[in-house]
Amino acid sequence: MSRFFVETKKDPQIGDDIYIEGSDARHISLVLRKAVGAELEVVCGNSPFIAEIIKINENRVELLLKQVLPAAKEADLQLYLLQGIAKGEKMELIIQKAVELGVSTVIPLACERSVVQLKGDKAIDRQKRWQKIAEAAAKQCGRDKIPEILPVQNLQNALLCLPENTQIIMPWESETENSLSKLLAAKPPQKAAVIIGPEGGLTVAEVKTAKAKGAEVVTLGPRILRTETAAVSAVAIIMFAWGDIGGKA
Repeated sequence: MSRFFVETKKDPQIGDDIYIEGSDARHISLVLRKAVGAELEVVCGNSPFIAEIIKINENRVELLLKQVLPAAKEADLQLYLLQGIAKGEKMELIIQKAVELGVSTVIPLACERSVVQLKGDKAIDRQKRWQKIAEAAAKQCGRDKIPEILPVQNLQNALLCLPENTQIIMPWESETENSLSKLLAAKPPQKAAVIIGPEGGLTVAEVKTAKAKGAEVVTLGPRILRTETAAVSAVAIIMFAWGDIGGKA
């Protein structure tokens, strides 16, 4: 069943009327070809519901909240991905897969070796584009929340965005001794962040900046991974060890 996110000004309850407008309304009416009486999954105020369509046209869909669904599709681990901006469609792929794997927030990093440089209006436009990709991915995989894509920023500022007591992990190709698997054997934290460099990799200065904030620098293994491979692999491994991938034991 299709899932849509709806903003509401109050805590939604069964029996409330809600509405969907814009591109989602057009998708429901013209692409999905839904009619009055059809049901959709909607998320209001981070709570999922079954809702019945009571009025519909291509500009507006009115619904009645009928049933509360179990809110069980968000991991206990709050995981942040600090991702060095990648070229072309790679960044979009990383965001899409990270959302599917369960990250709560993505912070695009303007690193010293970033090939792509985004500033001003261009950075704002790209952030909006990435947020739409995150929303689409959240709908597709049945998330209860849409992960937030924060503004483009350097590593030092990005680290300041992390909550207190966040376990910070930085995979780095020059690290050979401290393995990610060894780190993940510890008791799971409530909050974690993983830092992935761009195509050119992370500089020694950036590694020092992360270490100064308590980051654990680790190796992902003997092979050097592309940035998109490293991001998806690291997130999947962390969410398997500390999150909900693979199902709860």
